[in-house]
Amino acid sequence: MTLEDLFTRITRDVPTLKHVNEIKEDVNHVIRDINLKIPGIEDTEAAVTQETDSEELTLTFASGTKTINDDGLGNFLTMGFAAGQKIWFAGTDALNITEMTIVSIQNDAATNDQITVSEAILDDASILGTLVGFTVKTNYSWDNVNKELEVKAAMNRIIDIFVDNISLARKDHDVVYDSANTSEAIYAKIGRSKIKLPDSLFGSEDGTIKIKGNFDLTEITTATLETVIDIPQQYQALLENGVLYYLLSRPVHSGGADMQKLKESAMKFYQSYFNDVFTVETNRDVDSIDHDPDYNYQEYEHDSY
Repeated sequence: MTLEDLFTRITRDVPTLKHVNEIKEDVNHVIRDINLKIPGIEDTEAAVTQETDSEELTLTFASGTKTINDDGLGNFLTMGFAAGQKIWFAGTDALNITEMTIVSIQNDAATNDQITVSEAILDDASILGTLVGFTVKTNYSWDNVNKELEVKAAMNRIIDIFVDNISLARKDHDVVYDSANTSEAIYAKIGRSKIKLPDSLFGSEDGTIKIKGNFDLTEITTATLETVIDIPQQYQALLENGVLYYLLSRPVHSGGADMQKLKESAMKFYQSYFNDVFTVETNRDVDSIDHDPDYNYQEYEHDSY
C-alpha cells in the first residue's frame, strides 16, 4: 500500500483533507499503536550471503585515496567482489583491517585491480593476507573476526536461525565459544539483537544466514504519494480505520454530525479489530514458543554441559 492509495480512500470520506503529510503522521501513530500492543510481526529476514570465498592476495593499502591495490594485477570483479560489499582483510604482518565497505572497483594498471573503500586505512605496502567479502542486509552488521551478526533493533524475538537452510539450536555463550564446537549448528544470543556463531559454521562461498523472528513495523519517513507503507495485508483495514479515527480527532476535520458519526464508527472498528489481531498474534507467538523444530543435524553431546 502507498500513501496515495490511502490518501485516495480517506479523501472520499473526509473532503477537508488536503495534505498528504497529515496522513503520514497518522499512519505512524497507528504503527506505534501496533508496535506497543502486538508482540511483533512474524517474518523471515532476507539472507546475509557470503558472496566471495577467502582469497589470498598480496595487497598495497594507500590511505590518501582510501584504495587497495592488488600487486599481482588480479581482477577483483572476477574474484566476485562488488561495490557495496563489506570486506575484511587479515594480513600475515602487522596489518589487519576488520571491516571496510567497497565504494568502487576500478583499473589501476591493467585490470580491475583497485578497490576504493569508504573507511580510513593506513599506508602499507605488499601485505600478504586473505580478503573476504560479504553482502550484509541494510541495518545489519557482520563481524567476521568474532563471527557475530547484529540485526536491526526492531527484532523483538528470535524464532529461528538458519545457516545454509539448517536450523540452529540456541546454546549458552560458553558452549558456542568452545573451540570443540567450531562447526556445530548452534548459536548464542548477545544482548537484544546480536548473534554469536561458532567460528567455522558460516564460511562457504554463497553461504547464507536467515533469521526468523518477531519484528516491529517500520514507521514511514517521507510524505510523498509514492511512499510505501510496509504493513501486512491483513492489517490494512486496521490501518485505514485507525488513520480515519485519528484524522477525525483533529479539529479541522471533526465538524458536523456526519463526521462525528464516522469518527465513532472508525474508533469502534479500530478498537475491535485491535483486540482480534492481538489475540491472533499472541496465540501465534505462544505456538512458536512451544514449537520444537525438527533440526537437520545431529548435536554433539558435551559431557561438560
